[in-house]
Amino acid sequence: MSKLSGLNLCAHLDSLFSLTNRDSIYGYPARKIYHGYPGYDFSVNLFGKTAGTPMGPAAGPHTQLAQNILLAYLAGSRIIELKTIQILDQLAISRPCIDMRNIGFNIEWSQELSLEESYREYLHAWIMLHCIKEKKWFGEIDIPFFYDFIFDISVGYDLKGIQSDNVQSWLNKIKNAEDYISEALDDLPAKYNSLKRIKIPSAISDSVTLSTFHGCPADEIEKIANHLIKENDFNVVIKLNPTLLGYEYVQELLINKLGYRKIQLDKSAFNSDLSLDNAVKMICRLKPVAKNYNRQIGVKFTNTLVVKNNENIFDEPVRYLSGAPLYVIAMHIMLHFREKAGWDLPVSFSGGIDKQNFADTVSCNMAPVTACTDILKKGGYTRFTKYLESLKTEMDKFQAKSLKQYITLRAGINQKKSAWKADRINATTLIRNIDEDTRYSWNENKTIPKTVRSKLNVFDCINCDICIPVCPNAANFSFTVNTETEFYSDYQFKNGSFSPITDKTCLIEKNQQIGNIAEFCNDCGNCETFCPEIGAPYKIKPKFYIYSKNINSADTINGFHFESPCSMLARINGITTKLEYNADQRSYIWKTGQITMCMSEKNELIQHVSIQKIDEGIIIKMEPYIISKIILKNFIKHMDYFPNYLYQSIE
Repeated sequence: MSKLSGLNLCAHLDSLFSLTNRDSIYGYPARKIYHGYPGYDFSVNLFGKTAGTPMGPAAGPHTQLAQNILLAYLAGSRIIELKTIQILDQLAISRPCIDMRNIGFNIEWSQELSLEESYREYLHAWIMLHCIKEKKWFGEIDIPFFYDFIFDISVGYDLKGIQSDNVQSWLNKIKNAEDYISEALDDLPAKYNSLKRIKIPSAISDSVTLSTFHGCPADEIEKIANHLIKENDFNVVIKLNPTLLGYEYVQELLINKLGYRKIQLDKSAFNSDLSLDNAVKMICRLKPVAKNYNRQIGVKFTNTLVVKNNENIFDEPVRYLSGAPLYVIAMHIMLHFREKAGWDLPVSFSGGIDKQNFADTVSCNMAPVTACTDILKKGGYTRFTKYLESLKTEMDKFQAKSLKQYITLRAGINQKKSAWKADRINATTLIRNIDEDTRYSWNENKTIPKTVRSKLNVFDCINCDICIPVCPNAANFSFTVNTETEFYSDYQFKNGSFSPITDKTCLIEKNQQIGNIAEFCNDCGNCETFCPEIGAPYKIKPKFYIYSKNINSADTINGFHFESPCSMLARINGITTKLEYNADQRSYIWKTGQITMCMSEKNELIQHVSIQKIDEGIIIKMEPYIISKIILKNFIKHMDYFPNYLYQSIE
């Protein structure tokens, strides 16, 4: 696995500007870009700022690279929960780390980038989205706050780490990024001079979601919240764990009622986690503190649920449950908590959100309402557009044109009455409905993705393209080739020359092929889960390297890097070679390190040069050459169908 890394800002902008001439960006289809619904106001207010929709990606795999955040925005997200950062920013996370066969499990628990790298990604995303907003990229859309968005940062996991110099410095740069924004814009080439005049707010975020891992003591959570309010001047949302209602309650709900009998709860997590009563008391103490500092305190429902790992997907003793059953647990916690703590508290929600329950959840007056598990499934980021479509459909049922109208009209009360009464009515009704809804049960969620008997190969899969959108990092992509048959031979050295010894063929039957961007891929395994064929796209399909330094990393077996439009490095079976095309001579020069072979376009050896004596009888297997040639030849012919950052100099 190559080290996960992003692009520079110029490369991102090049991709964004080229969208007018392409039908997709980072694999996201242009036809799926959200353009809003005229006459409908989906906007929400969060801590004094306005976002065009209440929707976004949850802090996780969809919010750690700049292109992820961009794709979420294009799909209609306007509140972005950035992936959690912490002082330990050099974690070794076992792979695979995501299991989305049905409900959803993961073992990931923090950012995979360093603090500096995370900041750069968030900064680039902040600048890009403001360029879109200020330039009105999608036109003059007559919808209130259509382009407006909010970034919410997420930090963890203990007071000592948050108080560390590195994290404090990071938080200060989030609060005031003026110098870093100016530096990033100044580094852009002259073609982007118009963007340098855009006024971009210096505060990337003034709200932070506090993620406390299972077992964090209650008094420490409160100390962290106090510190973030008093010392860092943030509005604070505390993400609560789904253990809040206790072991017996969750056991009854998850195992007995919903039927997830194969899942084993971790009782120790319940014993060490915050209880409902203590959580309510803590929030009641923090509310006046926040008010005194002209800030607000809120809560989020919920974190993932820690359970025992009794399957063989992960190499860890515990895993974290998400998806459909978590939605039911989190909604129960939400109702119990708000009944005790009050309905005037800012609340956000993430846990099992999908297109069918998004509008219901929004009716409880929670914002943002974010998703992760659902957009790791077929369609990826494009699934977000269905959320907003379903919200419009529900609003139409009550003849509502704004979210405020929708919440009150759905509750059946006069809009002049206290807003929290509508929230309570809708939440109570929703809990009653989901308790009777079988779609959250194991019987309705036990199906796994369908597979076929064929084996995945380097070229020519079934072209379902499922692996492209399910990747949260946009690592998989489709590229164009010519269909053809390459005839070739292996060569053996005898009596001072190479002679062909076999007749082989490589058949390319399909115009569309799948590739993988090495620096975007974190080997999470999600594309393997959904691939109908036997094999993992991120392991088997051609892996392309943006940065040449990465192709020879110790753990790299296969990979390709374009040095120029006619030159490519190829690493196959752990051996790096170089292939060049000479257009004048219509020949390919293949450099293997010890031997350089000049090949005709018909794969016939023209000549060879060796830097040392060649052993008699040695055989040169030409399959690596043929694979490399197919890629380079089609790159030359169809360059526009490859991501532009693969061949433009960005190092």
